[in-house]
Amino acid sequence: MTLTADIAQWLNHLQAWHWLALGALLLAIEIVSTTNYLLWPGIAALVVGVLNFLVPGLDGAFSVFLFAVLAVASSIVWHRSPYGRRASARPNNVNARMQTYLGRRGAAAGDFVGGHGAILLDDTRWAAVTDGGDPKGGEMLQVTGADGTLLHVRALS
Repeated sequence: MTLTADIAQWLNHLQAWHWLALGALLLAIEIVSTTNYLLWPGIAALVVGVLNFLVPGLDGAFSVFLFAVLAVASSIVWHRSPYGRRASARPNNVNARMQTYLGRRGAAAGDFVGGHGAILLDDTRWAAVTDGGDPKGGEMLQVTGADGTLLHVRALS
């Protein structure tokens, strides 16, 4: 037997539960990874599994072809839809967390010395530097910028 014949024979022995298991595995990986890359291939595998269950004599090569077409087509349709664009266009501030503090107001954690001190935002104490002056403890400050984890602040009049 040739390799092509072996592959064709293997594909023809795929049953509905193989496709359902593949779909469940892809969706489980998607849940863990939260990337939206495996959602539609997982659903496509489930659809092919249900189709194989309803039509038991379905050709294995056709099942693989149908899976590929469904996975690619559904992924493209989703990402071009308003829902898919909205999901991928959400701002991600994971690597720019400090930028989310711009404009926020908080109290000086203590007296600033030489323009350096700390500010309390929510329940966290952040190192801060002022553009001028030494605010006293409890004085209200506004965040004007960030440099790494160092916040730039200015006193509110």
